[in-house]
Amino acid sequence: MEPRSQSATDAPIGTALPETAAKKATAAANLAKKVSVGKASEPAPAANLLSAPLSQAEVLRSLRAKVGCVSTARNAAEPTFSTGCSAMDVWLPHNGLHPGTLTEWVAAHESAAAESLSLRAAACRLDAVTSRPLVIVDCEGTFYPPAAVALGVPAQRMILLRPRGSDDALWAIDQALRSGAVAAVLARLPMRLDDRDGRRLQLAAETGNTPGLFIRNFQARHLPSFAETQFYVAERKRLQTPERLSPRHRLSSGRDSEVISVTLDRVRGGQAGKQLDVRFDDSGVLHPVPSSDPQRHETAAKRLASQLANPAAAKRVAARRTSRTAS
Repeated sequence: MEPRSQSATDAPIGTALPETAAKKATAAANLAKKVSVGKASEPAPAANLLSAPLSQAEVLRSLRAKVGCVSTARNAAEPTFSTGCSAMDVWLPHNGLHPGTLTEWVAAHESAAAESLSLRAAACRLDAVTSRPLVIVDCEGTFYPPAAVALGVPAQRMILLRPRGSDDALWAIDQALRSGAVAAVLARLPMRLDDRDGRRLQLAAETGNTPGLFIRNFQARHLPSFAETQFYVAERKRLQTPERLSPRHRLSSGRDSEVISVTLDRVRGGQAGKQLDVRFDDSGVLHPVPSSDPQRHETAAKRLASQLANPAAAKRVAARRTSRTAS
């Protein structure tokens, strides 16, 4: 039996390798050296970051944009309906509110402005879905149907529910959203919703593909919410100041204030923080108000002209100015 030939790997320690193996080892060493030199010549990513530090405002702006887009983006083909104002629709990712989601209008004051905006959105939803009614859950017994009619909600398409308590109200909202047989559910929620109730209503809206349009008190602005979109509604200027009108009389005209300030507090897949002044016209249509309202200057000019036209009033104005200057 012939002895097995000894390979390079079988050579004992200290034995010189064959010429072919030595060449391969040298080539591998040279290649490793080139790779290490190439990596060392590349700039470190950390050095690029440190060379151009961001300001605190830029960092916060970047983080807000990233956090707003963390949630899964919706399909652009999904249908939407208007908020009632095209200038507010462009704030939203697909230029409108999505069915199967919750939308909140948080009222800064005890007024009908937030409810008027939600009713205008409900009217737009009814225009998009012509065969189903609007369910209105009136938890406080203050809903005034003529106001909804003035804002474009047909009386024959309203179903008004007046539950006895918070538990009954939540049950009614949940069942209406989950059924999928109504166009939308509108409710003023005076109670505080915990996470379980909020998640319950969100799942009900998704199950029935029915939008929930909720009016919330000011305290709800800084609380966690399962709403996909949240607006903060505040009055800027009251239409009439001689006497305080009841909510029923304020709603009867479809307007609670001459100018309403709307701020986008929360939106899924978009950027919050946008603000707009809006106003209802006599037909209940919502219009944006320019930042410089000429009517305010015209009103002040007319009032000053009427004072100057009356000699007695002019003397009183001059006397008041003199006393202010002396003081």
